[in-house]
Formats: sequence, structure tokens, C-alpha cells
Amino acid sequence: MLSTIIDKIWTEIINPFILLMMAVAAVYFIWGVFLFVKNSADDADKGEGKKHMVYGIIGLFIMISVEGIIALIKATVS
Repeated sequence: MLSTIIDKIWTEIINPFILLMMAVAAVYFIWGVFLFVKNSADDADKGEGKKHMVYGIIGLFIMISVEGIIALIKATVS
């Protein structure tokens, strides 16, 4: 019973939230690429684009890593 509730919460709430956050990080990265290309002549604005790209990649890496760790824990426990 408890495992059914946890699976339902995981499927209906946590998975869509993780996918939404990954989409936000991907859009943030793409926005950084856009700023980087748009402001290629100005170094200060180009640096802002680089910053957005780096933070987007870091965010995606962390979310994918956490999802992998959670999957490993779920496989180990069940």
C-alpha cells in the first residue's frame, strides 16, 4: 500500500517536475547561446552569455545525476 502511494507520487508529481526543471535549464542554456552569438562583438555581454551557458549545463548535469542516483536507490530498495 505504501509502495503504491510512493510510486503514484513519483509518477504523477516528481517526474513531471524533474522534466520541467530540465526543460527550464535547457532553455536557459539556449538563451545563453543566443546571447553569446548576438553579442559576439562586445566582450562584457558575451561573458553574460557564457555564464548562462555554463549555469545551464551545470543545472542539467546536476538534475540528470540526481535522477540517476534516485533510480539507483529505487532499484536497490525494491
